[in-house]
Amino acid sequence: MRFGLHMPLKGGFTHNVNRAAALGCSCLQIFPGNPKAWQLAPPVMDELEQRRRLLIEKNMAPLVIHSAYLVNMSSANETFLRNSCKLMQETMGRAVLLGAPYVVMHVGSHGGRGFEAGMDLFVSTLKRELGKWPPQVTLLLENTAGGGTSLGGKFPFLGQILKELGADVPVGICLDTAHAWAAGYDLSSAEGAKASMDELFAAVGFERVMAIHANNIGSPRGAHRDRHVHLREGLIPPEAYSSLFAHPWPEALPVILETPEIGSHWDEINLKDLRSYMEARV
Repeated sequence: MRFGLHMPLKGGFTHNVNRAAALGCSCLQIFPGNPKAWQLAPPVMDELEQRRRLLIEKNMAPLVIHSAYLVNMSSANETFLRNSCKLMQETMGRAVLLGAPYVVMHVGSHGGRGFEAGMDLFVSTLKRELGKWPPQVTLLLENTAGGGTSLGGKFPFLGQILKELGADVPVGICLDTAHAWAAGYDLSSAEGAKASMDELFAAVGFERVMAIHANNIGSPRGAHRDRHVHLREGLIPPEAYSSLFAHPWPEALPVILETPEIGSHWDEINLKDLRSYMEARV
């Protein structure tokens, strides 16, 4: 496994990559632009090439791109859906230019039309759009905190999406531990974490989990509230992470921290805690 951070936008790309390398990171996650905007800034090819080379120089791989928060591939609003598809295509293209093999996207919301209708639209939209995207980039569907009109809170729903898309499509899963807790999964112990991961692997397949967001959370389990906190301050205990890390993950699996105050002294503390959980795995 390779540990890294979600890189802040503030401070500039070069500064933040160098800082991450100094902290011992071996992978990174970034937004390709403003996560609350409908379009990316026009690409500056020389600048993107310089960034790609810097990542190679610092052995920062894989780079993970996180899509904008606005994207909802199950929206019944035609304009919203069209904008989501356009932005995802731009994001996939930007991933190629930066040498990023993965783009993470939140599973969408049905907007009150009902789960089945939302799921049908999500799958049909992905089937249509996948053929337009560069084949060297894999889409990673991230589990959500669930509740309300969310489609992606439970692992069997992710498995259903993958099954309907087919085994050969470049789509995998990004596991977010905080979201799993918020959706009701029992990560309060090593035993609970193992049972939760057994359910995940049964639903989607071990090999389809291609990235992990190792986050902690301060809201009650099953509350469907996504409130990230520092690793040592959350309700998920160290032994749950150690149990998670004990699985035979690929060496190149990116494990990303999306903890608060990214870019501060907390990064070093959270990375230290994460490494200690790895060392304690059984």
